[in-house]
Amino acid sequence: MIIKKNEVPLKLRGLEALNSRLSHSYKKQSGIAEELRIVRAGVNGERILTNIFLKYSFLDRHYIFHDLNLQSTGLFQLDTLFLSHQGAVIFEMKNIAGDIKFLHESRQLMRKLENGQVDVFECPSVQLERNKFLLEDWFHSNDLKGFPIHGVAVFPSPRQRFENIPENLTLLFPLEIPVYIRKLMKSPPIIDTQALDLIANKLVASHREFNPFPICKKYKIDSEEIMTGVRCDQCGLHEMISTTRGWICKSCKHFSRDAHKQAVLDYFMLFGNSLTNKKCREFLHLSSIDKTTRLMKQMNLPFHGEKKGRKYTLSLKELEKQLLYLKKE
Repeated sequence: MIIKKNEVPLKLRGLEALNSRLSHSYKKQSGIAEELRIVRAGVNGERILTNIFLKYSFLDRHYIFHDLNLQSTGLFQLDTLFLSHQGAVIFEMKNIAGDIKFLHESRQLMRKLENGQVDVFECPSVQLERNKFLLEDWFHSNDLKGFPIHGVAVFPSPRQRFENIPENLTLLFPLEIPVYIRKLMKSPPIIDTQALDLIANKLVASHREFNPFPICKKYKIDSEEIMTGVRCDQCGLHEMISTTRGWICKSCKHFSRDAHKQAVLDYFMLFGNSLTNKKCREFLHLSSIDKTTRLMKQMNLPFHGEKKGRKYTLSLKELEKQLLYLKKE
C-alpha cells in the first residue's frame, strides 16, 4: 500500500522559474542550470521507483512512503521507504549515467561518460548509512527498538558497468526490487500488524514538507538579476503584454488568457510568500491597480489588510495546490 505518494517537486518548480528568469549576465547562471539538471535527474529517478511499486504488488501487509522528510537527531530525506512486518528498507535512487567505479578509500564513486567527461560523487553507501542511523534514531524515539533497517541503492539501467562495488552496498536495478522484497518478506516477522500500522501512521504524521522557497534567498541571488514580465510558453521570452482578453506575446504573437498565473507563482517561489499590488504590477509590467487586483482575485489568493496595506499570501501547501492546478489546465 502506497501511503505517501510523490508530491509536486517544489524545488524543481522553483529552479525552473529561477533558471528561466535569470539575467543572461549573471555570472553563476551555468551553476544554476547544472543544479536544475541534477534535480531533474533525481525526480526522474524517483518516478522510476514510484512506477515499480505501482506495477508490482505484495501479498503481505506493507506500507510505501515516497519522498519522506523526517527529523530525529538530524533532518533527513528518504527517496522511498518500504515498511513491513520484517523491517524497513530505504531505497535511494541514483540516476547517474555512465561507467561507474567505486573509490573505497575516499568513499566516493567516479563516473565516466562516453564523451570522456569524468565526475565524482559521494558513494551511495555513505548516504544510506547516514539515513539508516537517523531512521534508527527516529524508531528509538518512537519506542521501536531493534527493528531491522536495510539500505538499497538503485541504479536505473542494467546496461551500466560497475567496478569495485563495496561489499556493504546492496545495489539493484529497478526490476530486481520486487524479487528483493519478496525474499525479505519470507523471513520471520519482527512486529505484529498493530505495531506496523501504528508506526506507519506516526511516519505520516511526522513528515514535514521541505520548503525550498524563497529560491533567490536560498541561492543568494539579488532581485536585480531576475527578469520580470510575463513569460510566453510558446517562445520562452518574457515579453507578453496585457490585452482586454488576456496576454499576447510581442515577439511571436502567441495569445494566452491566463499567462499571468505562472508569473505570479514565479514571484512567490523566487521572493517569498507575500505580494502587494504594487509589487505585482511591477513584476507583471501592469499599470492598472484595478486590473491587478482583479487578476489576483481570479487566482483566489488569500490576503489580509485593505487598500494600499493589502498583502496577498500563499502558504507552502497553497502554493503547491496552485502549481498542481496550473499544470492540469
